[in-house]
Amino acid sequence: MIENLRNLKTSEIVLRQELPLLECEWLVGRLLAKRGVATAQWVTNTRRWLIQYDADLCGRADLVAFLQSCGVSAAAVRAGPPTST
Repeated sequence: MIENLRNLKTSEIVLRQELPLLECEWLVGRLLAKRGVATAQWVTNTRRWLIQYDADLCGRADLVAFLQSCGVSAAAVRAGPPTST
């Protein structure tokens, strides 16, 4: 696939609870293995995750469902880059 033709979107997902470091690393690997996910990172010492994905292959609802299948519950999902508070 040509990189510049991808329909990249970013979502900020806030989890219901903070995960231990090893679980965060495991979850990053699971997310990156998911078709359509370009990047996945968590904001250290928070429940916030930033996930960049190809919107033609998956959407925010797909990401939340995938997290649930990994045993992780989302509390909030925000489209676009996170806003500073």
